[in-house]
Amino acid sequence: MKINWKVRFKNKMWVTGLIAQLFLLTELLLIGAHAASLTNFHLTEEMKDWIFAFVNVVFGLLATMGIIQDPTTNNFADSQRAMKYIEPK
Repeated sequence: MKINWKVRFKNKMWVTGLIAQLFLLTELLLIGAHAASLTNFHLTEEMKDWIFAFVNVVFGLLATMGIIQDPTTNNFADSQRAMKYIEPK
């Protein structure tokens, strides 16, 4: 199955999900690097709380302004029509 990345990056819900996943991946890599003694950097609970609060406020603000929403996506799969267009409708 071919994925049209241009359309994906125009979907605000997908982009916010990607950003959230990148934060989780970064946290996982930092914890793993610290556990393997590759770095002395350690995420404290205060740092984690501050980062999560910041991200929640930013995404909450975007959602309140109506920027993060895509009512055309049905459940977790794209419709057949959405798989064929170049620009989101």
